[in-house]
Amino acid sequence: MPTILDFMPSGTLKHVAGTDGGEWAGPCPQCDGRDRFHAWPNKGQSGKFWCRACGWSGDGIQFLRDMDDLSYPEACRRFGATPRPGRRAMAPQQKAVWTPKPSVLPCPAWLATAAAFVDYAAGVMAASAEGQAYALGRGLTPETIRACRIGWNPATIYDPRESWGLPPELNPETGLPRKVWVARGLVVPTFHAGHVVALKVRRPDWREGDPLPKYAAVKRSSQGPMALAVAPGRPVAIVEGELDALLIHQAAGDLVAAMAMRTAEGRPDAEAHALLKDAPMILCALDADAAGRKGWLWWRANYPQARRCPPIMGKDPGEGMKAGLDLRTWIIVGLSLFEPRPNPETLHAPARRDELPAWAL
Repeated sequence: MPTILDFMPSGTLKHVAGTDGGEWAGPCPQCDGRDRFHAWPNKGQSGKFWCRACGWSGDGIQFLRDMDDLSYPEACRRFGATPRPGRRAMAPQQKAVWTPKPSVLPCPAWLATAAAFVDYAAGVMAASAEGQAYALGRGLTPETIRACRIGWNPATIYDPRESWGLPPELNPETGLPRKVWVARGLVVPTFHAGHVVALKVRRPDWREGDPLPKYAAVKRSSQGPMALAVAPGRPVAIVEGELDALLIHQAAGDLVAAMAMRTAEGRPDAEAHALLKDAPMILCALDADAAGRKGWLWWRANYPQARRCPPIMGKDPGEGMKAGLDLRTWIIVGLSLFEPRPNPETLHAPARRDELPAWAL
């Protein structure tokens, strides 16, 4: 009779203990938790497993049902086991259908003020040694800085809310009018149909313990994703941060579209979903941390052509590039590892599963 080990990619799990007939550990096929997945292949009729990161657990039958969307009798047949009387012979419970929300853009006054500010910040960047040094230090090239209108804000700005088209509002603690905070730092705009729809500033002065965010969004920026070089039928690389999307666009914009979800929990809006659902492949490159692994489970459940492709060096593409990762080669390898799109019989299974590296599952 086969064991759980027979349904894992070769070499993924390592023997770590002799308890309960042998204990094996390695990366989790569901959340990619490094060395957090434990399996006891000789425990019980079909073995047991448990991931200390995401909590996924069960016996070998449950493992196959979850991984390959098999019914109980089908999973038993794969294991060569006899279905137990009384256990419900049905497919795993269907999950609630996700529906993307409509795209929401800022008001016209916000768009006009944002466009003027981007012009100002881009002009400052062109003449600022500090701004250029910081942008280059983040891996951006002069060509990308100019083409994507990356700017530099040399000093913190507190604007009246009305200048951004926002209604006046009083701070209940001070009784003074609230302002729109535009932080000092690297200005990263998001464009949609030629308009600046979101602004985020990477604060160079941020340090651990700072109560203010490292990346400061201007109030009422669009929450939709930043999308670069998107086109129908193109593969898409999904990342969390805007700077990571810019780096992928810079390195491999002729190969993939880049889409920044802004957080690991970010979801596509209706316009982004229309492109993603028809993309031949989605490389999910969320950060290589617990939040990114959890976010990947959502992409895997909602887009059958999504494939996990975290940076093989560093937590995110920016860190990977600093550590020596060639982003273009990484994208090329990611695209080459998978079939462009799964067929119905293998809808939820990666292509050539037994040949894939652990990080790709």
